Order: sequence, then C-alpha cells, then structure tokens
Amino acid sequence: MNFLIESDRVIAELPSGHMVISPTPGVGVRPYELFISSLIGCGGTLLKTILEKKRVSYEKLEMEADSIRNPSQSNRIERITIKANIFSKHELTLAQREKISSLVLKNCGMIQSVLPAINVDVLINLIHDDGELE
Repeated sequence: MNFLIESDRVIAELPSGHMVISPTPGVGVRPYELFISSLIGCGGTLLKTILEKKRVSYEKLEMEADSIRNPSQSNRIERITIKANIFSKHELTLAQREKISSLVLKNCGMIQSVLPAINVDVLINLIHDDGELE
C-alpha cells in the first residue's frame, strides 16, 4: 500500500483502487469511519461465514456500530458496540446467538487487534419476517 500525504487529505493507493482519507467532512473518508468500517468488514464477513457453517439461512444481514469516545483524551474510542441484525425464518436461541457473538469476537483479527485497549461488544439480533426482534 502506498499513501500520498497532501494538505488536508491522504490518498491511499490500494489494490482495489484509490481512496481519499481526510478528517475534513466532504473531502474524504474520515479516519474514524475507516476504523469502524474495518471492524465491521472483518466481523461481518466472519459472521456470514459462521452462519453458513452452522447452516443458518437468512434473507439479509445488517450491522451497525455505536461508540463511546473520550473527549478529554484526544477523542479516544473507549467502547464499540456492534449490533448485527439477522433477518431469518431460522430460530436461534439466546445461547446460540451469544456463542456466535463470542466466535466473532475471538476470531476477527481486526477486533482482536484493538482488544483490550477498546472494549468491543457484538450483539446479535434475530429479526423474523414480521419484523419481530428476538
């Protein structure tokens, strides 16, 4: 990977193409957004693989992330909560969802890279066709 540093942005030359990174909104992707996206990218693809191995069929898989930052320490990220919503007719007990969550935490290299400096939680919700959250 190569990076060109300019006045208010960094241009990353990646195998998949160019990406502009900037703390200035509208100029490029913010570093915070990249950081969270890397955790979701790693954890989400791992979650998909785990569900496939467990033969859990689903219509859609969505993830969202919330974080707590400490403004008195350079806006340091202290906690990240990742919520995965699995839209499925398949039944998953609370124990099964907790086991899958622990597998994601344990086997995602990006999440493991930030532990224990940042507390990371992965919560898995099952959403049925009627929109009911389990």
